[in-house]
Amino acid sequence: MNCRTVQLLDLPDEILLIILKKLGSVNVLYSLLNINKRLDRMARSVNNTKFLNFSNNNVQLNRFCCEILPEIHYNIVELTLEIFSMERILLACEYPNLTVIVLTNFSPDILLQYLTGNKTFFYL
Repeated sequence: MNCRTVQLLDLPDEILLIILKKLGSVNVLYSLLNINKRLDRMARSVNNTKFLNFSNNNVQLNRFCCEILPEIHYNIVELTLEIFSMERILLACEYPNLTVIVLTNFSPDILLQYLTGNKTFFYL
């Protein structure tokens, strides 16, 4: 019997894109950005950089704010944030195409403090 091992990079782009859709944008960017040219191109595609949900990704936050967001900020149209990470993500870079911010797990009082007492959010 002839056994052949198939590596991830042996798969055609169409199959890789199906797999990447199942992983979610934040996981794709965190795991595949700057690995090699082919995976980097796929990770940076508009489909993976347009809508980012950070509501459950505290561990990945540092790398996103320092490395990934500054590279893809111009593609981002929507961000889903928790109140604890909102300030850090919004101040990581400018988002010229950002039209929607979805906040999860927040209290209106804390949000009001951010919006009225923090001059850094005025540009939004």
